[in-house]
Amino acid sequence: MNCDVAREALSARIDGEREPVPAARVDEHLAGCADCTDWHIRARRQAELLRGLVGRGGPALTALNPDDDDRAAPARPSRREPALRIALGVVGVTQIGLAGLQAGTGDLGIGHGAGHGAHLLNESTAWTLALGVAMLAAALRPVAAAGLAVVLAAFTVVLGGYVVADAIGGAVTPTRVLSHLPVLIAAVLAVLLWRSTGHGGSGTPVGAQDSSAPVVVPDRASPGRRRHLWPTDGSAA
Repeated sequence: MNCDVAREALSARIDGEREPVPAARVDEHLAGCADCTDWHIRARRQAELLRGLVGRGGPALTALNPDDDDRAAPARPSRREPALRIALGVVGVTQIGLAGLQAGTGDLGIGHGAGHGAHLLNESTAWTLALGVAMLAAALRPVAAAGLAVVLAAFTVVLGGYVVADAIGGAVTPTRVLSHLPVLIAAVLAVLLWRSTGHGGSGTPVGAQDSSAPVVVPDRASPGRRRHLWPTDGSAA
């Protein structure tokens, strides 16, 4: 059997159409032709990719050619990433140290004068406003839900301890306690949103494709004679 005829039949088989020649003859040719076997594997992978892009799904083909997994090198991190991570870690430790020092001394520049109290109120207002903006950002762009969930979860745990202690000591009013409920609710919602997206970035679960995204034909594919996808290096392309 001619390779062109075999590949035309295989292309129709991949698309779920009737093959122009008996399938047994095609399989017999495929068993003895290494070039057509390689072509068949690549054509099926291309079809799987296109089905995934339009949300149709397709059979897993990883086992057909395990060597392809070695060709896909993982994305290399930026050279600046280690330095940025270290710097961010140092700043984080410094911030935690300042919080511990403030909690231990009860001061750290806060003071007890009217001016200092006004600044403390401004700090609290800025933090409350920043949280609200972050919540809106996560609602519009779920990719931000992961970071927001971490911040809000840590904040609610620490704040919860202070609220309980202050409530027992009579240092906080019920109204002020109730004012913290939006943060607690937002923490729960952020975690749920983070998990629901599976961290797909824009609300799409991991492994799924956005059906509204345009279909991009792989570089190694071109339309065949019957509107099937053919690898560009195929003899009948």
